[in-house]
Amino acid sequence: MNRLILGVDAGNFKGKVAGPFGVDSFRTNICDWFERDVKEVFGNDDMEFEIEGRKGFAGSIALYENEFGTGATYGETKAHEDTKIRILLAIHRYVERYCPGTNVIALVTGQPITRHKDGEKAKIVDMLLGKREFVVNGKKVKYFIEDVRVSPEGSAAFWSYPTPGLVRIIDIGSGTVNMATIDDKHHIHKSSGTLNFGMETLKNSKDNEAIARAIYQNATKLKWNNGDHVLVCGGPAIQLHPYIQKYFPAAEILQPRLKKENSYQVLEPQFANAVGFYTLAKGIFSI
Repeated sequence: MNRLILGVDAGNFKGKVAGPFGVDSFRTNICDWFERDVKEVFGNDDMEFEIEGRKGFAGSIALYENEFGTGATYGETKAHEDTKIRILLAIHRYVERYCPGTNVIALVTGQPITRHKDGEKAKIVDMLLGKREFVVNGKKVKYFIEDVRVSPEGSAAFWSYPTPGLVRIIDIGSGTVNMATIDDKHHIHKSSGTLNFGMETLKNSKDNEAIARAIYQNATKLKWNNGDHVLVCGGPAIQLHPYIQKYFPAAEILQPRLKKENSYQVLEPQFANAVGFYTLAKGIFSI
């Protein structure tokens, strides 16, 4: 394979990757490196890394061993060092799992809708492009990231299973909730936005009714209507769907379809952005 095309959703809770061979996911927790007396295994996504002078652990091990909390950088932008580390590790995991030896990459990743600005996108592109050499679990790896594009989260999820007409998308993440409007396959800016809270930033993340109500209240500000066709995606989509459906009776869970050769693989709603990014990436990079 000359070049591997990927869609990478570098979430604060889980990283999701979609590509020609299938999908991958892993915990995106990151913590500083420390010397271990006992090398306990916490999950199959445990990673010890050294990237551009920063040494640390990522994956399930960082979830348990980080003394400063979750090890996640929250906010309305993905233009920061943690995103770079997550994406580089995501690339490496996918290559090792599906296509060892591949080293040329082109990818689409995401940015919350409200910070999908030229300057913020340029920061993400600049921090990823070019030759990347780093160490994962004691192995030195090299990749050449040939091209990077940045798509709005939530809006990109539409392309994981595009449907005609007016579609509202509620993309529920750990740090943000993206609310996108797509009309005849066009993103509508005036009725889309990002809510600055997510499942990992709320004091009571188990109060499904209150979360759904907050989402609905913000939807009314965007002039969404109760009868709109709403698609719910993200990790908590199945959990929150019944509560959102109280406000939007036509709300459905978005189940992304990943094309593999002559068939489609139906995936969980947490993969909607990753599959959407990959669908866009194929259209961009296959020309």
